[in-house]
Amino acid sequence: MSSSRLLKRVFDLDLEHCPQRWGELSVIAAIEAPAVIISILTHLGLPVRLPPRSPARPPVQLRAA
Repeated sequence: MSSSRLLKRVFDLDLEHCPQRWGELSVIAAIEAPAVIISILTHLGLPVRLPPRSPARPPVQLRAA
């Protein structure tokens, strides 16, 4: 199964059809090098690091009936 079909199946993301023109799309590159990804994100003014995680919520206390 292609990665675009897997994303459609799992996340309901259609990466095979253009949402504006309804034409077919194709993957022309998959960038995996961290240095290149950081360079692109920096150029676009997007954050490079993930935001800090929020602390976990306390467990729900159930009362016995």
